[in-house]
Formats: sequence, structure tokens, C-alpha cells
Amino acid sequence: MSGESVILQSPELIELLVSLLFGAAASFLAIMVWTKTASLAWILVVVGILASYAGLLYRTLRVFGFFSSNSIPVFATTLGSLLSANIPQVLFIAALIVFLFREK
Repeated sequence: MSGESVILQSPELIELLVSLLFGAAASFLAIMVWTKTASLAWILVVVGILASYAGLLYRTLRVFGFFSSNSIPVFATTLGSLLSANIPQVLFIAALIVFLFREK
């Protein structure tokens, strides 16, 4: 069995690769938006998208064994997993708050 067919038989790897592809496209477009805006709300959205992609890269590296799963434990999970999953949402919340309370 070739290595290519093993990858195609693993739905988790296919899901991860597709997520990486769309995440890369979103990150590229976010960087393009960043160069065209000075609004704090949009900058926080862009940083949230980039943080989301960084979290996806972290998850990918963990799946392939580049990071051990026994790093700093926090609430029955690791600190890296906890941060990479939640920092994007915190940035999106901050962007929405800035958008709602900004002066026109």
C-alpha cells in the first residue's frame, strides 16, 4: 500500500489538510485586508484570523508528533491547546466590542 493511499484513507488527515488549505487562503486575504485598513476593529479581526491559522498549524504539528501532548497541563488539557483554541475567539469578541463602541 502506498503512502498516498494511506493518507486518503484517514478522514482526520484529509480534514486537516483541507482546513490548512482554506486557512492559508483566509490568512492571505486577511493580510491583504490588513494593508488596506487602519480600523482597530478590522485589525483585531485580521489578527484573530491569523491566530486561528496559527492554532491550526499548532494542532497539525501536534498530530504529526512535533509537540508532546504532556506539556503544561491546564484543566485536563494542555496550555497550548487551550490558548490556540480560544485566542481567536477572544480577538473576535474584542473586535466586535470595538466596533460597537467606536465613535463615528
